[in-house]
Amino acid sequence: MSEAERLLKQDLLHAYHILDADGQASGIAGHLTARLPGADRFWSHQWGIGFDEVRADGLIEADFDLDTTRGIGRVNPTLHIHTRIYRARPDVTCIIHTHGKAGVALGCAGMTLETITQTGAVFHDDIALFDEFHGIVLDTNEGDAIAAALGPKRGLLLKNHGALVVGASIAEACIGMTVLEWAADVQLRAAAAGPLQKLDPAAAAQSKKFLLDAANLGLRWDFLKRKIARSRPFLGETP
Repeated sequence: MSEAERLLKQDLLHAYHILDADGQASGIAGHLTARLPGADRFWSHQWGIGFDEVRADGLIEADFDLDTTRGIGRVNPTLHIHTRIYRARPDVTCIIHTHGKAGVALGCAGMTLETITQTGAVFHDDIALFDEFHGIVLDTNEGDAIAAALGPKRGLLLKNHGALVVGASIAEACIGMTVLEWAADVQLRAAAAGPLQKLDPAAAAQSKKFLLDAANLGLRWDFLKRKIARSRPFLGETP
């Protein structure tokens, strides 16, 4: 195993538990994958295991046909959501799909995320709403439709379903998903109180650039890893 692969698996393990602590585990329904740049294989967790149950020795590698290539067990059968995005987006190395309450509620209302907070500005002009297929994604055709709806963007709300975030790194995708759920919750509360007041586009763009700066993302990621490791010391295990 290369050092790059070891570090990827370490970050992936932390991401599962950060999302679990954020209330986005979705039972056994949520999924998170990561790959090395340009790879035609990805790492994920075993189907039937919750985010809180994932351990270093339980991560498995699969190819784009969802066949296990390393590890024991099989991956979630709905991961063609991921494989088709990976095929369409060589810039993406991590994909997260969860069913957080606020993200689901926003999609069920037929709404997309609006830029009404500085924090939520990371998705300014960078998120779409998918309203084409509402069943379980078990085929590559549905995966292709989701990949097309995502296009070059970083986020997608799946109407009546959940949320999806992609990133050039695990840190970017995981932070993005926690921000999306938080911002969706704020938007629902604000919409209940009155008309939404959006950020000025220039201010939104400036906030987005600052928050997505690699150095700032790194600082935030290190904080999240330190925080989760204090309550889950097994995260120090070597993948």
